[in-house]
Amino acid sequence: MTAAPAAWPDDERWMREALAEAREAAGRGEVPVGAVVVRDGEIVGRGSNQPIARHDPTAHAEIMALRDAAARVGNYRLDDCSVYVTLEPCAMCAGALLHARVARVVWGASEPKTGAGGSVLDLFAEQRLNHHTCVRHGVLAEAASRQLADFFAQRRSEQRAAAHPLRDDALRTPESCLAPDAGSTWYSDLPALQGLRLHVWDSAVQQAPASPRTWLLLHGSPAHGALFRRLTPLLAAQGDRVLVPDWLGFGRSDKPKKEGALTDARHLAVIEELLDRLGVARSHTVVTAHGDAARLALALQPERLWLINPALQASAACREWLAGMARKPQWDIAASLPADGALGEDFAQWQAQFPDKGYRAGLRAWVAAQARWLDAPAAPAGAAQLLVSWPEHPQWWPAAPGALPPAARQHRVPGGDWLPLQAPAPLAHEALAYFDMPKP
Repeated sequence: MTAAPAAWPDDERWMREALAEAREAAGRGEVPVGAVVVRDGEIVGRGSNQPIARHDPTAHAEIMALRDAAARVGNYRLDDCSVYVTLEPCAMCAGALLHARVARVVWGASEPKTGAGGSVLDLFAEQRLNHHTCVRHGVLAEAASRQLADFFAQRRSEQRAAAHPLRDDALRTPESCLAPDAGSTWYSDLPALQGLRLHVWDSAVQQAPASPRTWLLLHGSPAHGALFRRLTPLLAAQGDRVLVPDWLGFGRSDKPKKEGALTDARHLAVIEELLDRLGVARSHTVVTAHGDAARLALALQPERLWLINPALQASAACREWLAGMARKPQWDIAASLPADGALGEDFAQWQAQFPDKGYRAGLRAWVAAQARWLDAPAAPAGAAQLLVSWPEHPQWWPAAPGALPPAARQHRVPGGDWLPLQAPAPLAHEALAYFDMPKP
């Protein structure tokens, strides 16, 4: 393989853009590979894998990105550009990159079956060719590999499910197990759902929004959307729209029986498709995540991000809980959480969403993904506005102010690990002021 030059300071930034393109491909049912073309610090071309949708065997991410860039700059030569792609290029794409005369090629995961950057052959190191380019490999390789692994695990699970479909009542927690919830909406026709039903609490059911601002509240484990039941009315009272989805595998959303059907890639695709369906403007959306939902909120790369008790690191007790939930299919959730008498009813509801161990595939998949993420957490970066609310008395997720960019707004709130229930008023006060937007 061609010797890799020293890392450029923005390599990870641009690779995250390529990973976002790959997520879009996964949401369409294509193998998740994404690419971007960068010139002078700006993206001039984007592409994602789409040979299935286009009925085109050449529609690989790199090819689509090169076509986009060439059209934008008005030249088929891209000799002052760098290309970032999540997977090692195949021979076709490596040839196209060389023909385009790109200055630099950076990729994430290796491709042991078709890779033409050193895994199977190395076209970039072929001295007989009349053009050569610099290459760097392994940038965010773990994230890129995880995207691919999650996608193929989901595909295998869907194939098994199609062969042995489940009844609706086997997928859904009986309503009698959960507290009443005015404001429920349901979606089952988003492509990433594959026919499953997603539950979303939407303030617009009860009151038409009078503000352009939308709050997307993402619960972590082992809770469901009712974690925000005391916070949502404070946000909606401003005329804002508030959306609280239950992740697949949690709350009132369907609960597939196989962990492979409940990957982070699928969760992210569902959220993106939901926002598109509702016509929610990303620039006016505050993505809000509690606890270990931070990893998914960060992957969404929002412009406005609010992290509450973010699980950027975990205490020994939390790691022990993650391991226990992964290996004990009937572990009592309420009894396993740090004692808090004031939240006993809420803890009981989190237990009630899983009537028996057959409903817990989503929880097992979630805690496994969180344990992997904690080994190499992504630093919060890229949001134009970032608010972080730390509890004064955490047990599971200790504060990690050093992991945040200097521009982040940080504040402390009285309470422990479940701030949306313990301190909704100070949370809402700080967030409404920080994410203030002009009224229409």
